[in-house]
Amino acid sequence: MRTVLIGCDQAYYDTWAKTLLRSIQHYAPWVNLHCHVVNPKNLTELPNVRYTTEHRVFSNDDSSISYLQAVRFKVAYEEYSNQPIMIVDTDSICTKEFFPEDYDQVVQGQTILHHPKADRWLAGFFATNNPVFLRDYYTELTSKPIDVWQWGRDQDVLRDLSFKYKYTQADKYWMSIGKNGNQSVFLTLKGDQKIKDKYLAYYNQVKDLVC
Repeated sequence: MRTVLIGCDQAYYDTWAKTLLRSIQHYAPWVNLHCHVVNPKNLTELPNVRYTTEHRVFSNDDSSISYLQAVRFKVAYEEYSNQPIMIVDTDSICTKEFFPEDYDQVVQGQTILHHPKADRWLAGFFATNNPVFLRDYYTELTSKPIDVWQWGRDQDVLRDLSFKYKYTQADKYWMSIGKNGNQSVFLTLKGDQKIKDKYLAYYNQVKDLVC
């Protein structure tokens, strides 16, 4: 089974996830899609997508944000520890075809997005077929109570495990940030890129096509 997993809350589902899911269905209809939604409200499900949900009360904004960032890795361990898995940021969009053989290649080991300017691993794109890595990630992630999690905990765990595991940097075939001049499979928007026309133009062009 070749699965792409995303995680979000209801607001992000309505704003970003439905478009991402539809774009993957458009360009790679052979992919199994799994969307995990935290605290859903009147969730409108798309066909041919597996949905899981949970209801959780958070004690503060930091723990809420960090949990929403990291929950996909928790679900990956709980649901896909013996299968290959690809995880993509919810605020992304699929912009072109990719094929089963591409998926099978990228999940070898640990393939992870790297910051283009800083020495930092990013959780925007992640692929693996290593159950031990997923177990160690889950163990490190949950080693602290959720109430004390801080923004970026998903990437902090990637950083900590980079001293134990060898990562392969996801090249621009798979993901671009902001602009998609390289025609990557996925385009993701960060920060104020989500409100600036020069970044949104291409995103909306693809959105109009797939939706």
